[in-house]
Amino acid sequence: MHSFVNYSPFALLILPLLFLFFVTPVVTLAEEHNSETVKHITPAKPTKSPVSVPLRRSQMVPKENGLQGQYFFLKRPAMGISLTYKYKNETRTNRGTTVKDTYHKFKERIGFKTDGWLYHPALMQYTLIIEPEWSQAKEKMEPGEEAGVDSFSPDYFVTATFLDPKPYTFDIFASRQDMPVWAAFAGNTESIVDSYGTTVRLKYETLPTTFGYSHIETDQTGFYTSQSSRDDLHLSSRHETGKSETSLSSTYSDDMRNTQGSTTQIKTFNNNLLNTYHITEDNRVNLSSTLTYRTQDTGNFDTQTLYLREHLNWWHRDNLQSNYSFSHNRLQSGESDSDKTAIEARLTHLFYENLTTNIGSSAYLYNYSGGKENAVDSFLDFTYRRPFSWGTLDLTASWGYEYTDRSGFTNPFVLVTDEAHTLSLTEETYLDNYNVDIDTIIVSNALGTIVYIENIDYSVDVINDFTRISRLPFGSIQNGQTVMINYRYLRDGEYDDTLFTETYGMSFNLWYDWYFSYNYLRANQSIISGQAPLKQIDDTIQRTQMRYNNGWFDTTLIYEDNNRLSDLAFTKWEIQQMLRYRPQWRLYLTLSGYFSQTDYTDREELKEVYGGVTTFDWMLNRWCKLRVEGYYNNTSGDIEETTNIGVKAGLEFRYRIWTARLTYELTDQDNIKTDYQRVEQLASFELIRIMW
Repeated sequence: MHSFVNYSPFALLILPLLFLFFVTPVVTLAEEHNSETVKHITPAKPTKSPVSVPLRRSQMVPKENGLQGQYFFLKRPAMGISLTYKYKNETRTNRGTTVKDTYHKFKERIGFKTDGWLYHPALMQYTLIIEPEWSQAKEKMEPGEEAGVDSFSPDYFVTATFLDPKPYTFDIFASRQDMPVWAAFAGNTESIVDSYGTTVRLKYETLPTTFGYSHIETDQTGFYTSQSSRDDLHLSSRHETGKSETSLSSTYSDDMRNTQGSTTQIKTFNNNLLNTYHITEDNRVNLSSTLTYRTQDTGNFDTQTLYLREHLNWWHRDNLQSNYSFSHNRLQSGESDSDKTAIEARLTHLFYENLTTNIGSSAYLYNYSGGKENAVDSFLDFTYRRPFSWGTLDLTASWGYEYTDRSGFTNPFVLVTDEAHTLSLTEETYLDNYNVDIDTIIVSNALGTIVYIENIDYSVDVINDFTRISRLPFGSIQNGQTVMINYRYLRDGEYDDTLFTETYGMSFNLWYDWYFSYNYLRANQSIISGQAPLKQIDDTIQRTQMRYNNGWFDTTLIYEDNNRLSDLAFTKWEIQQMLRYRPQWRLYLTLSGYFSQTDYTDREELKEVYGGVTTFDWMLNRWCKLRVEGYYNNTSGDIEETTNIGVKAGLEFRYRIWTARLTYELTDQDNIKTDYQRVEQLASFELIRIMW
């Protein structure tokens, strides 16, 4: 859907000038293209462009694409309108109690867009969009009362650039945007975003620098509601010479978020200094340096991180290189702190462009509140790749041996910060450690600027001392998104051990249609001294995948056998099927489905997950299009049993600069174990005149 960007009250002062444009004689151009009004003027003699010629005082000259005065140029404005009607019916049932919400909403919007310059093009250039919006809404709650709201929103978007040709340039912006969001079956939401800020660009060749400030307020309503307020300060600079490149970036953000009545605040100060130094003229020896300092206050955890890394890359020959690295990471979080120092050396050799060999060793010293760990390991791995006319063969093998010494334990709990995991509906995700204090779990996005809410964005389950994190389908965590997790867990006693790991892999790609892979991992832990951990590592993992994909037919079969003592043991098989069908250029169908079955051998539980997504597009004629989407997901097992259904249909009409849309969607979320069900129906109609 075309969304119109919105405008401030002060911007309404431009409306009289816009009126002057519409009342002047015009000529309508091609109907199927963007319309443009033209005032034909025959000058007495050739003139220069309006950007380069100052006019005499009080002289105002109509131009082909706008209006020019002595101290301004105003481009002929574009105009658009939008009329919207929405009907929503939502029912929530929680443990036998049902609440029903029904509302009707009308929205009218008109938009104007123009740009130009003031006083002189070298002084100030601007872009202005004004979109006043009126809305009328009526809502009825059962049980509850009726309520009606009439509102006016002077939406806008304005940018101004000062002194653009100069080595110092100032950019300012301000906007108010009404942003309806309809991600397929991730919840229907609508956000009003107010923002303003400024940026200063110093364009000096020796040290180009940019710094600025921005403020953003977001009010999101609908299926998923939240309010947030964020202030950002940023600085970036770089310097280059013939031997090195250096860059500095620094950001400070203060983010306050309220979601479904739960309030979180994150203050982050992040600084990064990077340098690459070319030791030799031929760039065969390079030194990369990284220095990072970060502080973050989340209310529950105050963290400070200092990270230093030096990395030396040395190309001895075209097929032989070595890498050496040193790093130090210091972390302070609340009453806990840690220091970790690591070194690594690696030699890489490429043999006949097919066989790559890596051999090396690393060690680290890790001191933290309540204990310390020192470890040293060595590794050797091979990668072989052989292309043929009918496909490709890949072989991998690796071996690793690690010795770890643990001692000095004075605190039974260990704090873990920024543990990365990927959450999806078809894959189970467990924290790396067991005996987790679930009350200390904090889940955030990869940048740490958004803290997600339990039972809205994700759920937590404890299974045989292990903790599972699951993404909820109607929350704000996207499928396949990487999140960072902080938590505290109860550790094992002091012990020294060795860990031997070996992995083997093989994959075939035949005729670019068939793909087959097999991976094997074996890890065995030997206790040298001290108290053996409760979950000792003695793991064997095997994974096989077969796929056939010819472009319109895509089938994948996966089998995984996890025979583990350190984590949950299970066997799983999964089949995924996607069909793309296009009998003619106006008709397109995509149908995908999946079914997986997981057998947890330790607790004798069988879990099944199945579902599918379908999309149907039909261009009935050149001005009418139909789109239908469907979603279904079912999870059944001893711990959880959920069903999620979604249907969306849309009919779109286009005639010249006019667009009309009629849409309907149904979302049904049913958690049988918790006796919670949420059903929402939404119907809407839109009439839009696009800007020209």
